[in-house]
Amino acid sequence: MGGTSERTKKARRGSGPKAVLPIESKGQETRLGLLEAAERILFEQGVQALTVRRIGTVSGLAPTLVTYHFGTISGLLAEMCRCNLEPMLEAWKTIDQHEFPTLREALQAWLTPLLIPSAFVQGGRALVVLDEMAAHGDVEFRNLLLTPMLELSNKVQHVLHPFVPHLDAQTLRARVRFLSAATLGPPPRNYRLDIEEGSPPLDGIDHLVDFAVAALEN
Repeated sequence: MGGTSERTKKARRGSGPKAVLPIESKGQETRLGLLEAAERILFEQGVQALTVRRIGTVSGLAPTLVTYHFGTISGLLAEMCRCNLEPMLEAWKTIDQHEFPTLREALQAWLTPLLIPSAFVQGGRALVVLDEMAAHGDVEFRNLLLTPMLELSNKVQHVLHPFVPHLDAQTLRARVRFLSAATLGPPPRNYRLDIEEGSPPLDGIDHLVDFAVAALEN
């Protein structure tokens, strides 16, 4: 399975062909290689396809390095979850810190982080990684992800309500939920969807905000 993320490429760069990386740098490079391989498997085959042997094969590294660096597959998944979730949670802090003058700006603050790239595979999306882990991973990851997402949903409803007073609380909650699902896009959800070369992606923020405005105002 080809492709190496920019993050991993940067980790592998030295001062020249004979550059020797410090032990700590080699360890970090190995961790990134394993995480990238695991994320690629998750995109292409689902979280249930993740095994120590499979990660070793895709990464080109010894399978025993998975247990050395992460202890278990669950430990690796916890790190993958953290790396994909934290940038989104950080971006959503603006929802608490700002008052939005228009519905469109409020929606952009909520929806834009849902398009953040995945942590390790170029062209992937963090939301797809997290959705796969929540839908098909262990209960611990489901709970880990659902708790902050439920808190976010409540905040979003509170921010949006003044702009859509014609919607009762139950209807607004339902539409926020459906809009969240819409950001995943139709299957296959591995990578961003482009209309044609040089065109904005089908799941770009402008399309999503336009759709969300129409869904809430009508």
